[in-house]
Amino acid sequence: MYPELDSNLHVAIAGAGIVGVSCALWLQEKGFKVTLIDKNDPGSGATSGCACTLATYGCIPVNDLEVLDPSSRSLFGVDSPLRIDPWHVFTHLPWLIAFMKNCRKPKVEYTTRHLASLLGKTSEGLMPLIKRAGTEGLLSNTGFLDLYETQSEFEHGLPKQRRRAEYGARFQELDAREIQELEPAVKPTFHRGLLYEDIVHVKHPQKLVENLFEHFLASGGQHIREMVQGLLHTEDGMKIFMCSKRFLRANRFVICAGAHSRKIEGCDVERIPLGTERGYHIQFAGLEHLVSRPICWNRYAFYAVPMQLGLRMAGTVEISGLDKPKTPERIEYMKDKANRMFGLSEQPDSDWLGFRPTLPDALPVIGASTKAPNTYYAFGHQHLGLTLAGITGKLISEIVAGEKPSMDILPYSANRFK
Repeated sequence: MYPELDSNLHVAIAGAGIVGVSCALWLQEKGFKVTLIDKNDPGSGATSGCACTLATYGCIPVNDLEVLDPSSRSLFGVDSPLRIDPWHVFTHLPWLIAFMKNCRKPKVEYTTRHLASLLGKTSEGLMPLIKRAGTEGLLSNTGFLDLYETQSEFEHGLPKQRRRAEYGARFQELDAREIQELEPAVKPTFHRGLLYEDIVHVKHPQKLVENLFEHFLASGGQHIREMVQGLLHTEDGMKIFMCSKRFLRANRFVICAGAHSRKIEGCDVERIPLGTERGYHIQFAGLEHLVSRPICWNRYAFYAVPMQLGLRMAGTVEISGLDKPKTPERIEYMKDKANRMFGLSEQPDSDWLGFRPTLPDALPVIGASTKAPNTYYAFGHQHLGLTLAGITGKLISEIVAGEKPSMDILPYSANRFK
């Protein structure tokens, strides 16, 4: 028997990205009064610049065994999809050591298994919110295409793909002719491919969040356009202080501020080794017709995605700080791949840098703080925030309501960092 829910409880949420808005909507479903706090427009952060794909196949973490291979391109070279800022390494050495430790086989297997558990709940968590907001028109179910230039590259990648298949991902193998029939705008240099027919992508991620946010407001939700500075516990609840020195009284507090979550004081977040996985994209307006589905050039972790704003080229991972400017070489990296893949030699209409929250083990933190009463964490989803936002929100709503979570959340507890 679960405790009776006190519908008078007021839950405040820091962060109005896809994770924060999803938490807000699921908490509303439980009957809570909810206030979202964010100084920026909903969905205008990391969500707005993502690769748009509900990557339910994405259980293989960035920090895998190849990172430990001395011959791997994963850490060095301008043509690598992963870049680690040397100065950032020097100033954040414990984080990088923890990252490297999680590249060992037992750790990779553990992360893969528990990412797959969350990914398997993607539809259960996100689709009810999208349907209630009436925003299904922003989804496209044309699948996802993973491409390889050579047979040897294809065979090298098969163990990972088969591991994904063990956790429910479904794909069919394609040859060069079949690739060209599906995507004739792609240069005929790719000899093998995998088509994941079940994959859905979002044609405008920020608009999706905006629509969900509007539904949240229409359902009685409140929004404060401020930045949260910290939390102070009182005898009758808590005070959430803004950078403007104003404060909000609440009974429960959920931190969904992504890569900025550690800036919130009084919540015991500082002990969590939250890092920043910087993501980039370039965009070509009016060229969305070139492809009919998200396409990944596997070797370079380079995505081409058709969306309402144009053709977005996204990908690469850069481990660096929040305060660092764009790395020009990352932009050039994507422009080079766009040219090699599609013959796009013109300059993109825009480019973007965003900050994905990431933990050394590539798993998010979902659950209650054991040291800050009535405080809950929902961050660290790295490049899977769009995909995992819905199930994260559902789990948070169950935990706040005092219910037994609908899946085991122990692997995502902040207590794993002691």
